[in-house]
Amino acid sequence: MTTTATLADSDHQLDRAGITNDLFSLLCERRGWTDEYLAAIDKEEHDALKDLETMVAALEDLRRSGSTVTIAPDFDMDGIASGVLGYAGLKELGFEVNLHVPDYRRGHDLTPEDIAEIHRSYPATTALLTCDGGVNSHAGVRAAQAMGWKVLVTDHHQELAPGSAADVTVNPCRLDETYALRGICGAHVLYQVLEAYAAEHQPFKLWAIRLLRLFAGLGTVSDVMPVLYENRQLVRDSLSIARLLRAPAPNLIPNRYGGLDPDPDSIDVAKATLMQLLAAEQGGHDPAYLAAFEGFAILLKAFAQAGKVRSVDDIDEGFYGFYIAPAMNSPRRIGTPLSDCFTLFTSPVTAQKLAAAQRIITNNERRKELVVEHLEELTTGDQPLAPWVYFSDAPAGMYGLLANQLMERSGHPVIVLNRPTTLSEPLSGSGRAPDWFDIITTFEEHDDLQAIGHQQACGVKLRTAEALDELVEVLADATRAAMLVAGDAVKPAGDLVLGAGPECDAPLTDVEPLIELVRRIETLRPFGHGFVEPLFEIVIDGFRVDRIGSEKQHLRLVTRTGLACLWWNAADEQHDQLLNIAHRSSGLLRFLGRLQLNTFRGETRLQVVIAEPL
Repeated sequence: MTTTATLADSDHQLDRAGITNDLFSLLCERRGWTDEYLAAIDKEEHDALKDLETMVAALEDLRRSGSTVTIAPDFDMDGIASGVLGYAGLKELGFEVNLHVPDYRRGHDLTPEDIAEIHRSYPATTALLTCDGGVNSHAGVRAAQAMGWKVLVTDHHQELAPGSAADVTVNPCRLDETYALRGICGAHVLYQVLEAYAAEHQPFKLWAIRLLRLFAGLGTVSDVMPVLYENRQLVRDSLSIARLLRAPAPNLIPNRYGGLDPDPDSIDVAKATLMQLLAAEQGGHDPAYLAAFEGFAILLKAFAQAGKVRSVDDIDEGFYGFYIAPAMNSPRRIGTPLSDCFTLFTSPVTAQKLAAAQRIITNNERRKELVVEHLEELTTGDQPLAPWVYFSDAPAGMYGLLANQLMERSGHPVIVLNRPTTLSEPLSGSGRAPDWFDIITTFEEHDDLQAIGHQQACGVKLRTAEALDELVEVLADATRAAMLVAGDAVKPAGDLVLGAGPECDAPLTDVEPLIELVRRIETLRPFGHGFVEPLFEIVIDGFRVDRIGSEKQHLRLVTRTGLACLWWNAADEQHDQLLNIAHRSSGLLRFLGRLQLNTFRGETRLQVVIAEPL
C-alpha cells in the first residue's frame, strides 16, 4: 500500500523536478539556446581547407624521396601543441623529421635568424613545415626558399596582403579561404593535414593519428577559439583522451582531516589506461609518438603533485585553460628557457620529463607573483595615457597578461607597451579587448598603428612614439561607437537571479532544484569562447566571511542557510569591505557567480564561485 507520506514525498520530488525544468528552460530562453541552436552547434561536419590535398601530396612526395622535414612551431601553448602533434604524427607516419624549439625573443614571425639557426641545428633539412605561424613571415619564408627548402605553412592567423609566399599554405584565415569556421587553432589545422594524409596514404594509421586530437583540443582551448561546431567535438575528444592518461596513485598518505589520500608521488604513468593500450598494440608505435602521450601523462602527475588534479573530474576544459595553458606559456612571460615545454613531450627519459613539468609549474607560480607586482606598478604609477594605454617595465612576454587584467577591470580595450625614451622610436606591446571590440579591424585605416594576431588578443606595434596620441584617440572613439552598437551586451549580467526578493528567479534556500540545474548545465559542456558557461546573479542577505587557503588569500562567504560562496585571490582587496557589510543589520550583497557541485566524503553540496561584485 502507498502511504500518504510516500505520496507527499513523491509530489515534493515532482515539484522540485518541475522547478529544475522551469529554471533550465528559462536559462535557455534568456541565452537563446533553442533545441535547434544546441543541435546546430554540435555538428562537426566541415568542408576541407583550401590546398589541403596539395599539402597532403607534397608531404607524400617528401616521404617517398626520404627528405628531411623540420617543424617550426610558434612558442605559445597552441604552437607547442602544434609542434608536438606534428612531430609525433610525422614520426608515426614514417617521416624523417626534426622539431625546432623557437626563440620567443624574436617574436611570433619566422625570421631569417630562425632559418639560419635551423640550418645549423639540422643541416640535412630539405623542407620546412610551420605550424601556428608563418603565413605573413615573408622574410623567413624567402630565407628558407633561398636554402633550397620546400616551405609548407600551416597557420590560423589572418593572412595579410599580398599573401603567403610559401610553396603551400593551409590556413582557415587565408585571403581566399571559404572555410566556414575561421576560428580553429593552429594545432587543429595541422591535425586536419595529418588526418587527411593518413586517410589517403596510410589508413591503417588513422586511429593513431586521431589520438593526436588530444593536442589539437588543448590548442583550441588555450588559444581561446570558439567552442562551436567542429571545435566542440574536438575538445570533447581531447578531454576524453586526456582522462585516459591519468594514472591512479597506488599508495595512500595521511591528510589533515585524519584520513588517507592518494600519494601522487607513487603514480606510475605507464599504468595509465591509454599508455597500456598503446604498449599492447601489435606492431608498436614510433618512440617519438609514445613520448608525446607519456609527456602528457607526466604533466598530469606533476599537477597532481601540485594539488591541482585530485580526480579524473578535475580534467576539463577549465583545467586546460586555467592550469595547463598558463603554465606552458609561463617561460616566455618571465624569461626562462622554452626548452622544458618541448622536453616534456619529446625526451626519451621519464625522469627528465617529470623534472621539466615540475619546473614549468614552479615557473608559473613565479609568473603569478610577477603579474601582481607589475600590475600594482601600472595602477599606482604615472600613466599619462590611462585608462587606454599603459607603459610597463615588465618582460615583454607579460604585456598580454597585464593588458588582460586591466581590460577586465575597466571593461574596455587596453594596450600595454614598452616605455619610450624618444618620440622617434618604434613601440611594441600587446592589446586585449572584450568580445564586442575588434582591435585589428579598428587599426586597419591607421598607417602608424598595426595589430597582428587575433581581434581581441594581439600584438600591437606603433611606427613611432609620436602615434601614441592617435592610438588613444582611436581606442576611445572606437570604444564609444562599439558600445552604442553592443548596448546591454557590454554590461555584466547574470542569466538567472537567485536569492531572496521578488526579482529573483529562484530562492537559495532549497538547493536540490539548483543541484539538478547544475547537472543539467553540465550536459552542455564544453564551455568556452562563443559558448560561455552560465553566470548567475546571486543575492544573499546575511553571511559570515572567512579567509581560507594556505596563505589566507581566498575568501569563503557562508550564508545563513549554509551555502558556501568562494572568492579566489580576493582576500587582500575585499575582506575588510565584506566584513563591514556582514556586520550590518541587512548584510545584503549582490555578485555574479557560477554554480558548482562539490562532493566530499560522499556528500554532494552546492557552492558558488564568485566572479565579480555588483
